[in-house]
Amino acid sequence: MQEEKFPWSAIYIGTIFSLLVLGIAYYFMAPGEGNFFSEERTEKITEFSNSFVSGRKDGNKVWSFFVAEGWTGKGHEVSSLTNLSQGKIYSDGKLVATNISAPFAKTYRHSEIIELYGFFPNQQGGSSKLTALIELGRISNNKDKAKNEWRKLTADRLKHFPWDKRSEIIGNVVLSRKDNSLHAQSINVDHEKKIADLTGNIAIVRSDSTLKTEGLRYLTTEEVLTTTKEITLEVREAETTTILEAKGAEFYSDLDKDITFENGVEVLQGKKFAIANQAIYSQKSKVMLLKGKAKIVFEKANIIIKEETANKLKNPESQKSLKEKTIITADQLTFSTTTGDLKAAGSVFAYQQGKEAKSDTAIYNEKDEFITLTGNVYIKKKTDWVKAKKVIISVKDETFEAVGGVEAEFKL
Repeated sequence: MQEEKFPWSAIYIGTIFSLLVLGIAYYFMAPGEGNFFSEERTEKITEFSNSFVSGRKDGNKVWSFFVAEGWTGKGHEVSSLTNLSQGKIYSDGKLVATNISAPFAKTYRHSEIIELYGFFPNQQGGSSKLTALIELGRISNNKDKAKNEWRKLTADRLKHFPWDKRSEIIGNVVLSRKDNSLHAQSINVDHEKKIADLTGNIAIVRSDSTLKTEGLRYLTTEEVLTTTKEITLEVREAETTTILEAKGAEFYSDLDKDITFENGVEVLQGKKFAIANQAIYSQKSKVMLLKGKAKIVFEKANIIIKEETANKLKNPESQKSLKEKTIITADQLTFSTTTGDLKAAGSVFAYQQGKEAKSDTAIYNEKDEFITLTGNVYIKKKTDWVKAKKVIISVKDETFEAVGGVEAEFKL
Protein backbone atom coordinates (compact mmCIF):
# COMPACT_ATOMS: atom_id res chain seq x y z
CA MET A 1 0.00 0.00 0.00
CA GLN A 2 1.45 3.36 -1.02
CA GLU A 3 1.80 5.89 1.86
CA GLU A 4 -0.08 9.18 1.33
CA LYS A 5 2.20 12.29 1.43
CA PHE A 6 1.20 15.05 4.01
CA PRO A 7 1.53 18.70 2.76
CA TRP A 8 3.97 19.93 5.51
CA SER A 9 5.57 22.56 3.31
CA ALA A 10 2.25 24.33 2.78
CA ILE A 11 1.64 24.42 6.54
CA TYR A 12 5.07 25.94 7.24
CA ILE A 13 4.54 28.65 4.64
CA GLY A 14 1.07 29.46 6.04
CA THR A 15 2.36 29.73 9.62
CA ILE A 16 5.18 32.09 8.67
CA PHE A 17 2.77 34.26 6.69
CA SER A 18 0.35 34.47 9.65
CA LEU A 19 3.12 35.58 12.06
CA LEU A 20 4.25 38.19 9.57
CA VAL A 21 0.74 39.62 9.31
CA LEU A 22 0.38 39.74 13.14
CA GLY A 23 3.73 41.54 13.46
CA ILE A 24 2.75 44.18 10.89
CA ALA A 25 -0.64 44.68 12.57
CA TYR A 26 0.98 45.18 16.02
CA TYR A 27 3.45 47.70 14.58
CA PHE A 28 0.62 49.92 13.35
CA MET A 29 -1.79 49.37 16.25
CA ALA A 30 0.54 49.48 19.31
CA PRO A 31 1.16 52.80 21.19
CA GLY A 32 4.19 54.76 20.07
CA GLU A 33 5.90 54.73 23.53
CA GLY A 34 9.02 52.65 23.37
CA ASN A 35 8.87 51.85 27.11
CA PHE A 36 5.35 50.47 27.15
CA PHE A 37 6.58 47.21 28.62
CA SER A 38 9.40 48.80 30.63
CA GLU A 39 9.96 47.76 34.24
CA GLU A 40 8.53 51.03 35.56
CA ARG A 41 5.34 50.66 33.57
CA THR A 42 4.67 47.03 34.39
CA GLU A 43 5.32 47.66 38.14
CA LYS A 44 2.43 50.14 38.36
CA ILE A 45 -0.40 47.71 39.00
CA THR A 46 -2.68 50.30 40.64
CA GLU A 47 -2.32 54.06 40.16
CA PHE A 48 -4.00 56.95 42.00
CA SER A 49 -3.63 60.74 42.29
CA ASN A 50 -4.67 63.63 44.56
CA SER A 51 -5.67 61.23 47.32
CA PHE A 52 -5.43 60.80 51.08
CA VAL A 53 -3.69 57.58 52.08
CA SER A 54 -3.17 56.10 55.55
CA GLY A 55 -1.69 53.15 57.39
CA ARG A 56 -3.32 51.35 60.30
CA LYS A 57 -2.25 49.00 63.06
CA ASP A 58 -4.86 47.11 65.10
CA GLY A 59 -7.47 49.44 63.66
CA ASN A 60 -5.66 52.58 64.78
CA LYS A 61 -4.24 55.09 62.32
CA VAL A 62 -0.41 55.18 62.42
CA TRP A 63 0.19 57.61 59.56
CA SER A 64 -1.74 59.59 56.96
CA PHE A 65 -0.79 61.77 53.96
CA PHE A 66 -2.18 63.61 51.01
CA VAL A 67 -0.31 62.53 47.86
CA ALA A 68 -0.26 64.08 44.39
CA GLU A 69 0.45 60.74 42.73
CA GLY A 70 1.01 57.16 43.79
CA TRP A 71 1.10 53.61 42.55
CA THR A 72 1.21 50.09 43.94
CA GLY A 73 3.59 47.48 42.64
CA LYS A 74 3.10 43.81 41.85
CA GLY A 75 1.53 41.92 44.72
CA HIS A 76 0.43 45.20 46.29
CA GLU A 77 3.28 44.88 48.82
CA VAL A 78 5.03 48.21 48.18
CA SER A 79 3.46 51.55 47.25
CA SER A 80 5.36 54.56 45.93
CA LEU A 81 4.08 58.07 46.68
CA THR A 82 5.17 61.43 45.28
CA ASN A 83 4.76 65.01 46.47
CA LEU A 84 3.36 64.22 49.92
CA SER A 85 1.85 66.89 52.17
CA GLN A 86 -0.38 67.32 55.24
CA GLY A 87 1.33 64.28 56.74
CA LYS A 88 0.86 62.97 60.27
CA ILE A 89 2.53 60.17 62.26
CA TYR A 90 1.04 58.64 65.40
CA SER A 91 2.39 56.48 68.22
CA ASP A 92 -0.11 54.71 70.48
CA GLY A 93 -2.78 57.03 69.17
CA LYS A 94 -0.80 60.18 70.01
CA LEU A 95 0.32 62.61 67.33
CA VAL A 96 4.15 62.81 67.35
CA ALA A 97 4.79 64.45 63.96
CA THR A 98 2.58 66.68 61.82
CA ASN A 99 2.67 69.00 58.80
CA ILE A 100 4.95 66.48 57.08
CA SER A 101 5.85 67.07 53.46
CA ALA A 102 8.24 65.13 51.25
CA PRO A 103 8.85 64.66 47.51
CA PHE A 104 8.88 60.86 47.68
CA ALA A 105 7.94 57.98 49.98
CA LYS A 106 7.48 54.22 50.07
CA THR A 107 4.97 52.30 52.17
CA TYR A 108 4.98 48.58 52.96
CA ARG A 109 1.61 46.88 53.14
CA HIS A 110 1.89 44.21 55.83
CA SER A 111 4.19 46.08 58.20
CA GLU A 112 2.67 49.54 57.55
CA ILE A 113 6.24 50.90 57.52
CA ILE A 114 6.53 54.25 55.77
CA GLU A 115 9.83 55.61 54.51
CA LEU A 116 9.99 59.30 53.56
CA TYR A 117 12.72 60.84 51.42
CA GLY A 118 13.86 64.43 51.04
CA PHE A 119 14.78 63.84 47.39
CA PHE A 120 13.29 62.20 44.34
CA PRO A 121 14.93 58.88 43.32
CA ASN A 122 18.19 59.44 41.43
CA GLN A 123 18.19 63.14 42.27
CA GLN A 124 21.70 64.54 42.54
CA GLY A 125 22.54 67.45 44.86
CA GLY A 126 20.32 70.13 46.31
CA SER A 127 18.83 70.45 49.78
CA SER A 128 16.37 68.03 51.32
CA LYS A 129 12.67 68.83 50.92
CA LEU A 130 11.58 66.58 53.78
CA THR A 131 10.10 68.80 56.50
CA ALA A 132 7.81 68.29 59.48
CA LEU A 133 6.82 69.58 62.87
CA ILE A 134 7.96 67.14 65.54
CA GLU A 135 7.77 67.17 69.33
CA LEU A 136 9.95 64.54 71.03
CA GLY A 137 8.36 65.34 74.39
CA ARG A 138 5.13 63.84 73.12
CA ILE A 139 6.81 60.45 73.14
CA SER A 140 6.48 60.65 76.92
CA ASN A 141 3.34 61.09 78.96
CA ASN A 142 4.09 64.72 79.74
CA LYS A 143 0.81 66.63 79.62
CA ASP A 144 2.32 70.02 80.39
CA LYS A 145 1.49 71.90 77.19
CA ALA A 146 3.77 74.75 78.20
CA LYS A 147 6.76 72.39 77.95
CA ASN A 148 5.63 70.55 74.83
CA GLU A 149 6.75 72.72 71.93
CA TRP A 150 6.73 71.69 68.28
CA ARG A 151 10.04 71.95 66.47
CA LYS A 152 10.56 72.23 62.75
CA LEU A 153 12.34 69.16 61.38
CA THR A 154 14.37 68.85 58.20
CA ALA A 155 16.22 65.65 57.29
CA ASP A 156 17.23 63.50 54.33
CA ARG A 157 15.09 60.53 55.36
CA LEU A 158 12.51 59.48 57.95
CA LYS A 159 11.39 55.89 58.49
CA HIS A 160 8.58 54.92 60.88
CA PHE A 161 8.11 51.32 62.13
CA PRO A 162 4.61 51.11 63.70
CA TRP A 163 4.92 47.46 64.80
CA ASP A 164 8.31 48.04 66.46
CA LYS A 165 7.17 51.39 67.88
CA ARG A 166 10.25 53.20 66.67
CA SER A 167 11.34 55.79 64.12
CA GLU A 168 14.60 56.63 62.35
CA ILE A 169 15.48 60.16 61.25
CA ILE A 170 18.60 60.10 59.10
CA GLY A 171 20.91 62.52 57.31
CA ASN A 172 21.55 66.21 58.04
CA VAL A 173 18.90 66.32 60.75
CA VAL A 174 17.93 69.77 62.04
CA LEU A 175 15.36 70.45 64.77
CA SER A 176 14.76 74.16 65.17
CA ARG A 177 12.58 76.64 66.97
CA LYS A 178 12.76 80.38 67.49
CA ASP A 179 15.57 80.47 70.08
CA ASN A 180 17.77 77.45 69.24
CA SER A 181 18.45 74.62 66.82
CA LEU A 182 19.68 71.05 67.19
CA HIS A 183 21.81 69.41 64.49
CA ALA A 184 22.71 65.70 64.15
CA GLN A 185 23.27 63.02 61.55
CA SER A 186 20.69 60.63 62.95
CA ILE A 187 17.99 60.31 65.61
CA ASN A 188 16.65 56.88 66.57
CA VAL A 189 13.42 57.12 68.54
CA ASP A 190 12.13 54.23 70.67
CA HIS A 191 8.49 55.19 71.29
CA GLU A 192 7.93 52.31 73.72
CA LYS A 193 10.98 52.93 75.93
CA LYS A 194 10.54 56.70 75.47
CA ILE A 195 14.17 57.21 74.47
CA ALA A 196 15.76 59.04 71.54
CA ASP A 197 19.42 58.44 70.62
CA LEU A 198 21.19 61.20 68.68
CA THR A 199 24.50 60.55 66.89
CA GLY A 200 26.98 62.23 64.57
CA ASN A 201 28.20 65.84 64.55
CA ILE A 202 25.70 66.97 67.18
CA ALA A 203 25.44 70.71 67.76
CA ILE A 204 22.94 72.65 69.85
CA VAL A 205 23.10 76.26 68.70
CA ARG A 206 21.59 79.34 70.30
CA SER A 207 22.41 83.01 70.01
CA ASP A 208 24.83 83.05 72.97
CA SER A 209 26.30 79.53 72.94
CA THR A 210 27.07 76.37 70.99
CA LEU A 211 27.28 72.86 72.46
CA LYS A 212 28.95 70.06 70.46
CA THR A 213 29.34 66.31 70.96
CA GLU A 214 29.12 63.02 69.04
CA GLY A 215 26.33 61.31 70.96
CA LEU A 216 23.34 62.20 73.13
CA ARG A 217 20.54 60.17 74.71
CA TYR A 218 17.23 61.94 75.32
CA LEU A 219 15.12 60.48 78.15
CA THR A 220 11.76 61.89 77.13
CA THR A 221 9.86 61.20 80.36
CA GLU A 222 12.43 63.11 82.43
CA GLU A 223 13.14 65.51 79.52
CA VAL A 224 16.86 65.02 80.18
CA LEU A 225 19.73 64.66 77.69
CA THR A 226 22.87 62.77 78.73
CA THR A 227 26.23 61.90 77.18
CA THR A 228 29.41 60.11 78.23
CA LYS A 229 31.30 61.31 75.17
CA GLU A 230 33.57 64.33 74.88
CA ILE A 231 31.53 67.51 74.86
CA THR A 232 32.37 71.18 74.23
CA LEU A 233 30.42 74.27 75.24
CA GLU A 234 31.30 77.70 73.87
CA VAL A 235 29.57 80.64 75.54
CA ARG A 236 29.66 84.09 73.95
CA GLU A 237 28.59 87.07 76.04
CA ALA A 238 29.49 90.61 74.88
CA GLU A 239 33.28 90.55 74.39
CA THR A 240 33.85 87.51 76.62
CA THR A 241 34.17 83.98 75.24
CA THR A 242 34.26 80.98 77.59
CA ILE A 243 35.07 77.48 76.30
CA LEU A 244 34.39 74.39 78.42
CA GLU A 245 35.38 70.82 77.59
CA ALA A 246 34.42 67.66 79.51
CA LYS A 247 33.89 63.93 79.05
CA GLY A 248 30.24 63.79 80.02
CA ALA A 249 27.20 65.97 80.64
CA GLU A 250 23.56 66.01 81.67
CA PHE A 251 21.02 68.73 80.95
CA TYR A 252 17.33 69.37 80.34
CA SER A 253 15.66 69.94 77.00
CA ASP A 254 14.80 73.35 78.46
CA LEU A 255 18.19 74.97 77.83
CA ASP A 256 17.43 77.77 80.27
CA LYS A 257 18.05 75.23 83.05
CA ASP A 258 21.54 74.42 84.36
CA ILE A 259 23.89 72.09 82.46
CA THR A 260 26.10 69.73 84.50
CA PHE A 261 29.46 68.57 83.11
CA GLU A 262 31.47 65.67 84.54
CA ASN A 263 34.99 64.22 84.28
CA GLY A 264 38.05 66.02 83.05
CA VAL A 265 36.51 69.47 83.00
CA GLU A 266 38.65 72.18 81.37
CA VAL A 267 37.69 75.84 81.02
CA LEU A 268 39.42 78.48 78.92
CA GLN A 269 38.49 82.16 79.24
CA GLY A 270 40.81 84.87 77.96
CA LYS A 271 43.94 84.82 80.17
CA LYS A 272 42.59 82.08 82.46
CA PHE A 273 42.66 78.30 82.20
CA ALA A 274 41.07 76.04 84.83
CA ILE A 275 40.47 72.35 85.52
CA ALA A 276 38.04 70.57 87.86
CA ASN A 277 36.10 67.35 88.34
CA GLN A 278 32.70 68.94 87.70
CA ALA A 279 31.19 72.10 86.25
CA ILE A 280 27.70 73.61 86.25
CA TYR A 281 26.76 76.22 83.67
CA SER A 282 23.82 78.52 84.38
CA GLN A 283 22.60 80.40 81.35
CA LYS A 284 20.14 82.27 83.54
CA SER A 285 22.78 83.52 86.01
CA LYS A 286 25.51 83.85 83.37
CA VAL A 287 28.02 81.91 85.49
CA MET A 288 30.07 78.72 85.27
CA LEU A 289 30.76 76.93 88.58
CA LEU A 290 33.70 74.49 88.84
CA LYS A 291 33.89 72.03 91.75
CA GLY A 292 36.20 69.25 92.93
CA LYS A 293 39.98 69.79 92.90
CA ALA A 294 39.54 73.07 91.07
CA LYS A 295 42.71 74.83 89.85
CA ILE A 296 43.24 77.88 87.71
CA VAL A 297 46.29 79.45 86.09
CA PHE A 298 46.45 83.16 85.16
CA GLU A 299 48.57 84.36 82.27
CA LYS A 300 49.72 87.83 81.26
CA ALA A 301 48.38 87.31 77.74
CA ASN A 302 45.47 85.37 76.30
CA ILE A 303 46.06 81.65 76.61
CA ILE A 304 46.23 79.19 73.75
CA ILE A 305 46.08 75.98 75.75
CA LYS A 306 48.06 73.00 74.56
CA GLU A 307 47.53 69.50 75.91
CA GLU A 308 50.93 69.54 77.64
CA THR A 309 49.98 72.71 79.58
CA ALA A 310 46.76 71.12 80.78
CA ASN A 311 48.60 67.99 81.86
CA LYS A 312 51.12 70.03 83.86
CA LEU A 313 48.32 71.75 85.75
CA LYS A 314 46.72 68.40 86.56
CA ASN A 315 49.94 66.63 87.58
CA PRO A 316 51.42 67.82 90.94
CA GLU A 317 54.86 66.54 89.97
CA SER A 318 54.89 68.79 86.89
CA GLN A 319 53.64 71.94 88.58
CA LYS A 320 57.18 73.15 89.32
CA SER A 321 57.39 74.23 85.69
CA LEU A 322 54.38 76.51 86.29
CA LYS A 323 55.89 78.38 89.23
CA GLU A 324 56.32 81.49 87.14
CA LYS A 325 52.54 81.62 86.69
CA THR A 326 49.86 82.81 89.09
CA ILE A 327 47.91 79.75 90.26
CA ILE A 328 44.92 79.35 92.57
CA THR A 329 43.43 76.15 93.94
CA ALA A 330 40.06 76.08 95.72
CA ASP A 331 37.01 73.98 96.46
CA GLN A 332 35.01 76.03 93.97
CA LEU A 333 35.68 78.46 91.14
CA THR A 334 32.90 80.62 89.70
CA PHE A 335 33.42 82.26 86.30
CA SER A 336 31.30 85.16 85.10
CA THR A 337 30.59 84.52 81.43
CA THR A 338 29.77 88.20 80.86
CA THR A 339 32.57 90.15 82.62
CA GLY A 340 35.34 87.54 82.90
CA ASP A 341 35.53 88.09 86.69
CA LEU A 342 36.13 85.08 88.93
CA LYS A 343 35.43 84.02 92.52
CA ALA A 344 37.30 81.24 94.35
CA ALA A 345 35.79 79.83 97.56
CA GLY A 346 36.79 77.23 100.15
CA SER A 347 40.40 76.38 101.07
CA VAL A 348 41.84 78.94 98.68
CA PHE A 349 45.60 78.73 98.03
CA ALA A 350 47.44 81.21 95.79
CA TYR A 351 50.93 80.76 94.32
CA GLN A 352 53.12 83.13 92.32
CA GLN A 353 56.86 82.77 91.73
CA GLY A 354 57.59 81.20 95.12
CA LYS A 355 55.11 83.45 97.00
CA GLU A 356 52.15 81.79 98.75
CA ALA A 357 48.92 82.92 100.42
CA LYS A 358 45.75 81.25 101.63
CA SER A 359 42.23 82.37 102.55
CA ASP A 360 38.54 81.49 102.55
CA THR A 361 37.73 83.39 99.37
CA ALA A 362 39.40 85.21 96.48
CA ILE A 363 37.98 87.60 93.88
CA TYR A 364 39.61 88.20 90.48
CA ASN A 365 38.79 91.41 88.65
CA GLU A 366 39.23 91.00 84.91
CA LYS A 367 39.57 94.72 84.20
CA ASP A 368 42.55 95.52 86.46
CA GLU A 369 43.84 91.92 86.78
CA PHE A 370 43.94 91.95 90.60
CA ILE A 371 43.15 88.97 92.84
CA THR A 372 41.93 89.91 96.33
CA LEU A 373 42.04 87.28 99.09
CA THR A 374 39.72 87.78 102.09
CA GLY A 375 38.57 85.78 105.11
CA ASN A 376 41.18 84.09 107.35
CA VAL A 377 43.97 85.38 105.17
CA TYR A 378 47.55 84.23 105.67
CA ILE A 379 50.62 84.99 103.63
CA LYS A 380 53.81 82.98 103.82
CA LYS A 381 56.93 84.94 104.80
CA LYS A 382 59.98 82.71 104.65
CA THR A 383 58.88 79.69 106.69
CA ASP A 384 56.12 81.39 108.71
CA TRP A 385 52.47 82.08 107.91
CA VAL A 386 51.57 85.70 108.73
CA LYS A 387 47.94 86.69 109.26
CA ALA A 388 46.59 89.60 107.24
CA LYS A 389 43.26 91.28 106.62
CA LYS A 390 43.60 90.73 102.92
CA VAL A 391 46.17 89.99 100.24
CA ILE A 392 46.14 91.67 96.84
CA ILE A 393 47.85 89.82 94.01
CA SER A 394 48.67 91.56 90.75
CA VAL A 395 48.73 89.15 87.84
CA LYS A 396 50.13 91.80 85.54
CA ASP A 397 52.91 93.02 87.88
CA GLU A 398 53.43 89.63 89.57
CA THR A 399 53.30 91.00 93.12
CA PHE A 400 51.79 89.97 96.49
CA GLU A 401 50.66 92.75 98.84
CA ALA A 402 49.55 92.06 102.44
CA VAL A 403 47.15 94.62 103.91
CA GLY A 404 46.07 95.06 107.57
CA GLY A 405 48.18 92.27 109.02
CA VAL A 406 49.45 91.75 112.56
CA GLU A 407 52.75 93.00 111.27
CA ALA A 408 53.47 96.05 109.16
CA GLU A 409 52.09 96.01 105.66
CA PHE A 410 54.54 94.64 103.16
CA LYS A 411 54.82 93.68 99.51
CA LEU A 412 56.58 90.63 98.06
